[in-house]
Amino acid sequence: MKRLLSSLFLLLAPLLALAEEAEAPVEHANGMVVGVFLVLFLGSIVAYGVYLWWKARGAKPGEE
Repeated sequence: MKRLLSSLFLLLAPLLALAEEAEAPVEHANGMVVGVFLVLFLGSIVAYGVYLWWKARGAKPGEE
């Protein structure tokens, strides 16, 4: 187990040298993008609910 861990460290050590420094995240998102995302996300949830309701409405008694 020690040999495996030491070889893993030797494998990953060069990657630490090549890693780039992380940049700060974006301060804020564009309001238009957030609005479009919310409309699509909530619309898909509502559409799925309507689909389930439509399938249940047309089902024969005894079917789920």
